[in-house]
Amino acid sequence: MLHGTTVATNAILEGKGATVGLVTTKGFRQVLQIARSYVPGGLAGWIIWPKPEPLAALENTVEVDERIASDGSVVRKLSEADVRAQLARLTGIDALAVSLINSFADPAHERRIAEIAAELLPGVPVSLSSDVLPELREYERTVTTVANGYVQPQVKRYVETLAGKLADGGVGGELAILRSDGGLSSADAAIGAPVTMLLSGPAGGVTGAVWVAEQCGVPDLITFDMGGTSTDVALVQGLSPRIGRETQVGDLTVRASSVDVRTVGAGGGSIAHVPDLTKALRVGPQSAGADPGPAAYGAGGTEPTVTDANVVLGYLPPTLAGGEITLDVDGARAAVGKVAEAMGLPSAEAAAAGIVDIVNENMLGGLRLVSVQQGFDPRDFALVAFGGAGPLHANALGKLTGAWPVIVPPSPGVLCALGDATTSARSESARTVLRRFSDLTSEDLAALLRELATDAGARLAEQGVPGPSRPPPSRSTCATTARASRSRSRSPISTAMRSPPSPPRSTPSTNVSSRSCWAPTTSW
Repeated sequence: MLHGTTVATNAILEGKGATVGLVTTKGFRQVLQIARSYVPGGLAGWIIWPKPEPLAALENTVEVDERIASDGSVVRKLSEADVRAQLARLTGIDALAVSLINSFADPAHERRIAEIAAELLPGVPVSLSSDVLPELREYERTVTTVANGYVQPQVKRYVETLAGKLADGGVGGELAILRSDGGLSSADAAIGAPVTMLLSGPAGGVTGAVWVAEQCGVPDLITFDMGGTSTDVALVQGLSPRIGRETQVGDLTVRASSVDVRTVGAGGGSIAHVPDLTKALRVGPQSAGADPGPAAYGAGGTEPTVTDANVVLGYLPPTLAGGEITLDVDGARAAVGKVAEAMGLPSAEAAAAGIVDIVNENMLGGLRLVSVQQGFDPRDFALVAFGGAGPLHANALGKLTGAWPVIVPPSPGVLCALGDATTSARSESARTVLRRFSDLTSEDLAALLRELATDAGARLAEQGVPGPSRPPPSRSTCATTARASRSRSRSPISTAMRSPPSPPRSTPSTNVSSRSCWAPTTSW
């Protein structure tokens, strides 16, 4: 049973996650409040931007007496008495996150805190930064660990309930959950690291679109997933989706690998309106949602939406699904007529054409985000349209972008589910190594890569995935790679393993170290 879900995404977007307690090193209590001092919104963003509250409140953040240096040496031993005293202050929390300074170099103190927390806070899940993200940069490591704890109880409850219902229904197969990077993980692995599934839903659509494009003999494509509220787009080269090292959900950005999906607020339920001041037609980002939905649904909706415009123009027939669904054409016409009246247009059809043109331009902006603004010409890519409304607008977007051919897969509304069945298990292991390049021998590099490969492979083995058919990089391979990339410095060592195995490739990863540190990212 392969499953993609937005339960973790919704928990963050709706602010309905767990109450998280945070343990930091003394002097770093406000790490989430200080953050990176980045304010979105242009030059005036600092005036109008309301800063979101951290996922772990300051009153639920405690400091413990300890210190580890960046080279892993112990500057100040962990005071267990202080740990017990500080944990006793954390009452009413649903999850605990532990992120100590330089724990990526030595996780011993974090692991001891987890052992003490198991005694004092029984039943409270604990997320350690040395497990979630053993990399340099204190804020990114902390916010990612806290996000993991924030969604963990809800994800655990959801996955365990789903597994129980499947078992009760006689489904004996293993339950696998789709990750944000398009790979699969076991149910237990998803519960342990739910931060890796924040974009589980959109990633399924991308992997499904890749499978469809491969059947059509098209290696380069742009995915176009238009739903009721938003449109998700992504770019794929050589049947490999672009994978980023950051995942963004709403105002939250965490360090977790994910398919590079961009979202715009345009969908079938996007509401068209005419502001009194400008008298210029606008579409979205407000949405009628599923309840009451567009006026054409006949469920009480009265606002003009993109779906209503498609009904008025005849792009959607009066009946769907072999007559099982009947659309309210008169209701759609009445709703769109409000726009025609507000703008002084001669007919509802004229207003509907304007609504469709504007929403197409809005979605064109999203497609340009992943193509033109990334240095890619969309005319070199096919456009794969899916989702509940994607095929309706596919040809128009194909003309606007110049993408060709436009591909609409069978059953496009459930392509995300198909994507779950076309991908494979995946695990990722990463760490930061601070070392001068001149001191890093090929033997050291090979040993580090083997450790990472073993770590990622062990997690896959726990999920029943056999090891790669080829061994981890040899001394000569690593030495050659190091010589070829000698000019690159300051990036983490990370290794990803997939099943079934594919030929190894080596690419530089993102710069996260402050000095003299290099290693490649290697995949099998």
